Formats: sequence, C-alpha cells, structure tokens
Amino acid sequence: MDARVACCSLIAVALAAAPLVTAAQPAPVDPYGGATYGGASDGGATYGGATYGGDAYSGDPYGGDAYGGAMYGGEAYGGQGYGGASYGGASYGGAAPVVARPRPPAVLAYDWTTGLVRLDEAGRQVVLAAPVAGRVLAHSYQPLIVEEATGRWFLTRQAKGRTARTWTLVFGDRRGATAEIAGDARCGGRGPACFEVPLGFAADGTSVLTLSLHAAGFTLGRYGFGVAGRRELAGKAIATRLAIAPTHDRAAYVSRGGLTLIDWTATGPRPKARGEHVKVDGNLDRLVMLDEAVLFRRRVTGRDRRVATTLEVIDRATGDREVVYQPRHELAWAPLEAPARGSAFVHDCDHARGDNACDVVEVTAAGARTMARGVARALDVSADGRYLLVLRHPRDRAARATAWPDLVVLDLATGRDAAVYPEVPADSAQFTR
Repeated sequence: MDARVACCSLIAVALAAAPLVTAAQPAPVDPYGGATYGGASDGGATYGGATYGGDAYSGDPYGGDAYGGAMYGGEAYGGQGYGGASYGGASYGGAAPVVARPRPPAVLAYDWTTGLVRLDEAGRQVVLAAPVAGRVLAHSYQPLIVEEATGRWFLTRQAKGRTARTWTLVFGDRRGATAEIAGDARCGGRGPACFEVPLGFAADGTSVLTLSLHAAGFTLGRYGFGVAGRRELAGKAIATRLAIAPTHDRAAYVSRGGLTLIDWTATGPRPKARGEHVKVDGNLDRLVMLDEAVLFRRRVTGRDRRVATTLEVIDRATGDREVVYQPRHELAWAPLEAPARGSAFVHDCDHARGDNACDVVEVTAAGARTMARGVARALDVSADGRYLLVLRHPRDRAARATAWPDLVVLDLATGRDAAVYPEVPADSAQFTR
C-alpha cells in the first residue's frame, strides 16, 4: 500500500495595515499590528515567526519536523512511519513476511538414449554424456541411485564387448561423473549371465550397496564411494530376498517356512546374535523393513489354482502377523521405502489396460491408503516424505497421442502436481538437491 502524505494548509493571520508615517508625525502604537500580532507574536516570532510561521507551524513541529518533517512529512507519515517503514515500508508496504510455497527437489533422470539429465526450474542440463559411441549403444545400464541431500549419485554399467562383459560402477555429483571403478569380478566375463544392480547408499554415507544377480543366486556387496574394492556382505543363501532397515541396524530375510529377523553389527552387516525365526506359510517375496515391522507380500495358490495375494506385516517385537492390504488388481512389487513417513509405497496395477495404470498405495504397520491413481510407476519418495516422483501416461495431450510419458512430482500434502516434465523418457529417476 502506498502511503499518501496529508498536506496540511496553514491559514496565516492577516497583518493589519499600518498607517502612513511621515517624518513630522510619530508612528502610533498599535497592539494588533505591532509586536504581538504583527510582530513577534502574530506576525513575527509567534504567528508569523517561530511558533506559527516558523518553528511551530512552518518550522519544526508543523512545517518542519512534525508535519513537514520527521513526523508527518518525514519519518512518520512521509518517511519511516506512514510513507516509509510503517505505511510505505516494513509494516504496510514493505517487509511484511510473505509465506513462500515449498519448492520440490530437482530430479536426476536417466534414459539410455539421452544419458543422465537434471530436471529443475531452469530446464534440462546434461550431467553425464549420452552412453553411445556413434550410433552404437556402448553399455548396458542399471537404475540410477541418488543421495538427495548431497546430490551424489551412482549407477552400474556393463561394457559391450565381443567376449568379456565386465561391470563397472560410475560415481558422480552435481558436476557430473567423478569416478569409475571395476565391479564384481565374478559377475559377467565369459561365464553365465550376471547383472550387478545398485541398491542404495549405506547408512555410513561413505559407501554404496549393490546386488550381483548370478544365475545360481544373488550376493550383496559394499563399495566405498568412488573407491575400488568390493566386500561381500551376504551370499546367495539370504541375498535373494533380504531387507535391510534404513538405519542398517537390523534386517530380515526369507528362510524355510517363514522369515528370519536378525541384527547387524556396526561394521557388518553380520548377525551379532542368533536370528529369530517367524513361521509364515505361502510363498514370500521381497521384503521391506518398516520402523517396528516387516512388510512382505504373501502368495497362496488355492484349490482352483487361483493365486491369492495379500500384503502383510509382522511385528518385530511380538511376532504378530496382520493383513494390511488386499490388491484390487495385480500387486506388482518394486516397493519404495519412505523412512521419513515410516511407510513404503507399492503398486496395484491393472495390466488389462494398455497403459498398465497403477494405484500407488502407501502401507504402514497400521494399514494402507491409496495416494495416487492412474500412474505407470512410482520412482522415488523425497527425503522429507512430502513428494512422490511418478511416471504418468497421458491418454491425450494437446489433442494428440503421446509417445513418452510425463515425469510428475506429486505433492502428497495437497494431492496436486507440484511439477510436470512432459514427455521425459526416463528409465529411472530420483530426487536430488
């Protein structure tokens, strides 16, 4: 609001006309035209001088500091107060606090035809060069993993050669790729097919975890960030269906007839105590560690050979089991952990539709609720738990069919789109800062 200074018009006291004076005639004494009203008081110091025409009304209080200066024409009404800090400045037109909407994190997206790009308000910026040599695809890549708080990322890739196909780990940050090291020496080569898949950053912040998918089983390994050398943490006996808590102080894996719950040492993970076994019938798939429970999908074949699927939790403290969600369609796995929310997101997908539309369901130990409908896949949850990154297949955009889905950031607090990146061919994507 712009302050307008009220201009005060002062009506001066009219001076009495003095009679003509000649040298032979002395001037008469006139109280209204002399010192009082026409002199010091009214025409001089008081009304025409210091008080009303000077300091008081034309000077300091009314024509100076007060009404024409600091108070009414200066700091108060024309300056800091009404035309400055208060009414034209801090209070009424200046530094009043404005509540800004939170901005969603930027996105690092990987696509084998484009490479690694950063998506934010400034547009697309190539971070890693496209993985091609001329027109030939140079490598096979696995999903991108990003540490949101620092912007560090890593992925695994396999060089395509005529004979040996070795896996490497590529590390980087906001500047781009910073290092590349050799991966699992037993994965690839001239032997059976093997894929080394990135899992995530370890809790210590200095290392990363990968899963080597051998034909005979899986193994879990750890690497220092950008440092060569792999340490195997778990072999194929448990690495096929192993869930590690976000804090990396406990884990669970599928064992014969149910689940085994274990604790890890600080330098592990290795069991520091005998694992606790929980009996569960049916076929158990991959697991997710929640705060105080283990989430798993159970599939049971009935007499009519129809598979019944349920999503269940086991309380770690009591061993009690409870069904928390029954799918409407097909409960695809690929769960997304959300440690900030104490939950995980899973997909309930209608594969009968051409775009494989899925409901994204949030599951906790207390139950489940649908957070998004009609998406192709959920890719990541922000570190603060507010935003969900999904791929959406629009049936029509600008009166034409589309070849590529949109990459969409959903605000879970409002249920609205916080950002939309149209037609982004993302094989994998995660939030970054």
